[in-house]
Amino acid sequence: MKIKIGFFAILLFFSLLLSTPLFSLSSLLAALLHELGHLLAACLLHIPMREFSVGLFGFGLTPKNTLYSYSDEILLCAAGPLTNLLFGFLSLLLLHNHTSPFLLSFTFASFAFAILNLLPIKSFDGGRLVRALLLIRLPLSLTEKLLSVLSFFFIFSLWSFSVYLLLRANSSLSLFVFSLSLFVRIFLSEE
Repeated sequence: MKIKIGFFAILLFFSLLLSTPLFSLSSLLAALLHELGHLLAACLLHIPMREFSVGLFGFGLTPKNTLYSYSDEILLCAAGPLTNLLFGFLSLLLLHNHTSPFLLSFTFASFAFAILNLLPIKSFDGGRLVRALLLIRLPLSLTEKLLSVLSFFFIFSLWSFSVYLLLRANSSLSLFVFSLSLFVRIFLSEE
C-alpha cells in the first residue's frame, strides 16, 4: 500500500501541535484509530487498499478496485466511526477511575470524529453509507440528487453553528473555516 502525505497537512499538524499539543495528539490518535477501523474491515472483507493519504481534510484510504457490493461499502464505511465510538466509550470508562487531561481530550476527539464522519455529507463515511443504502432501492441520479441536498443541509448547518459560536462565544473559527472549505470542495469544485 502506497502512503501519501501532503506538505500542507504536515504544516497544519505542526502548527496545531505547537499551539494545542494535547488536543492535537489526541485528535491524531483518534483519526489513526478511525482509519485502522476501516483498514481492519477492508482486510476482513478481502478488499485490497491502494493508498493511505494524509491531506488538509484528514486521512483517507483508497481501495485498489471498485467495491462490488453495497453491503461491503456499508460495512467498510461504518467501521471507522464504530471504531471511534468503541474507543470513545472505553476511554470514558477509564475516565471514571483516572483523571487524565489526555484521556479526556481523546474521549472528546473520538466521539467528535464518529459524529462528524457519520454526517450524511458527500465523501464522509455517513454520505457514503447513505449513498450505498439509497442505491439499493433508488436509481443513481435520484440518489445523487438526494445526497447533494443532504450534504448542503448539513454543511450549511455546520457553518451556521460555527457562526453562532463565533458571535456568542468568540470561538470556533476552525469549524467556520472547515465548513466553508468543505462547501467549496464539494459544491464549487464539481462545476
